Amino acid sequence: MFRRVGSAAVIALLGSIAGVAMFGVGRADAHAGLEASTPAASSVLDSSPPLIALNFDEDIEVPLASITLYDQNGTLLPLGSPRAGTDGSIVEASVPTVGDGTYAVVWRVTSADGHVVNGAFSFQIGTGGGVDSAQLINSVLNGARAEPGVGRGLGFARFASFLGAALLIGGLFMVMTADVDAEHARPTRRLLWCGWVLLGVAAFANFALLGANSQAGSISDMFNTSVWGDVAGTRTGGLLLMRLGLVVAFIPVLLFVNRSQRTWWPLSVPLLGLLTVFTFSGAGHPSVTTPPALWMGVDAVHFGAIAVWIGALAMMAFGGRAWLRDEHLVRSVKAFSRMATIGIPLIVISGVVQTWKLAGGFGNLTDTTWGRILLAKSAVAVLLVTLGGASRWLLKHEGPGGLRRMVITETLCGLAVLGLAAGLVAQPPTLAERSKVFTASLTEAGVIVDVSITPGRVGSNEVHLVITPPGGNLTPVVGTTARMSLPARGIPSVPVTLQASGSNHYTGSITLPFAGEWTLEIVVEPKANQTVLLSSAVPIP
Repeated sequence: MFRRVGSAAVIALLGSIAGVAMFGVGRADAHAGLEASTPAASSVLDSSPPLIALNFDEDIEVPLASITLYDQNGTLLPLGSPRAGTDGSIVEASVPTVGDGTYAVVWRVTSADGHVVNGAFSFQIGTGGGVDSAQLINSVLNGARAEPGVGRGLGFARFASFLGAALLIGGLFMVMTADVDAEHARPTRRLLWCGWVLLGVAAFANFALLGANSQAGSISDMFNTSVWGDVAGTRTGGLLLMRLGLVVAFIPVLLFVNRSQRTWWPLSVPLLGLLTVFTFSGAGHPSVTTPPALWMGVDAVHFGAIAVWIGALAMMAFGGRAWLRDEHLVRSVKAFSRMATIGIPLIVISGVVQTWKLAGGFGNLTDTTWGRILLAKSAVAVLLVTLGGASRWLLKHEGPGGLRRMVITETLCGLAVLGLAAGLVAQPPTLAERSKVFTASLTEAGVIVDVSITPGRVGSNEVHLVITPPGGNLTPVVGTTARMSLPARGIPSVPVTLQASGSNHYTGSITLPFAGEWTLEIVVEPKANQTVLLSSAVPIP
């Protein structure tokens, strides 16, 4: 039975590590959203704007913000360096005097929780003929995303960070609770140093890749030292530097771990461990959840308990056979068992509370990538708890000698939990509203217009119009125009670029920069000197 469970754990581990790479690629589009801009999206201006201002729905890391402006030929125009606006959610850039035409603004920012988001919108200067704004935006957006390797690298760096912290913190917990100087055993020291190396290398990789990701770069851009200063000025970057400093502070702890001779040692280990846990909880989803101090504390309890639990399991499994054979180390194994009795309920309660807060309830977990990863993590955790219960029974009735195979299986399940946790960090927990193709049949003065807007979401959309003139005859109409506006955000009517695709059949495109209830207006000329106006509300999620 144990072998079958062990095989299942190995499969779960491999799947989770593969998942880390895949989840690292995806963009977390729901972390920070553009609420308003100056100029407004799709607006028509009389003259060149003095600046571009972007207002987001949460604080952003201004040092890593990027704003670029393209003319209607796709030529990049020089702008001033991005600077903070009146608060942390606004970023601005000065604009040189430009002439009439259509312009595309492409932005890329890092939200306060360390996730990079980007977008684009267009505006026009003058009333002369411009170009198709949707085509312009699509053409300039091609170079506004980081290479997939950057996302994968971030995913693996997160996993390595979690694993390194667990090996170091959980391993030192076992050493502290041992009756003898267990740290002198070579496998024990080797595992502690392995955790130290993983934590340090992963912290640097996260720091450098954050800069590459914010600049839509490649793996090689992580060594672009000119960006490091900007990364250091962000919340996430500062916490990563703090983690690197803690890695250095752990050196004397690992070199002089004979706690019987050095009273500072058992005091420094918990302090350094708590500070290390804070560097994880201080960045990510809890740091932007109100009130942040409370939710960072809840996350610290959750992650800290997991790190001690899994790291201690790894020490018993791979830190030398003496942990499960030497009678002098039985005290440490029993201390771990008592810790698990307290720690597991803390992990469960803090995890449930975080899920309720971040996801806004439990009803939509299967509808988001974040929720599905969480459910997979919970399933592996349930298996881990079940194995832990069996291990405690064996410890009580047969002693620690027969635990090794079970502990190795538990450790593999724990690694799967860490891998899935790394995937959670990259995903937005809330349910993004799904796009829905808009269709309607509008009637006015005997004119029928069948409308479809695809895909019916923020971004580029395709518009189809099929017109039936009065009486249902197939006589071509004289002309047709269409426009859309978003009154709630003050966005004026934006023309839909239409082309005839057949008799009374028109297709076109339009870029919708914001969600909301848009107004579609269609003007049909059934015959000369006669116009018919048809309108409809178009909800865009």
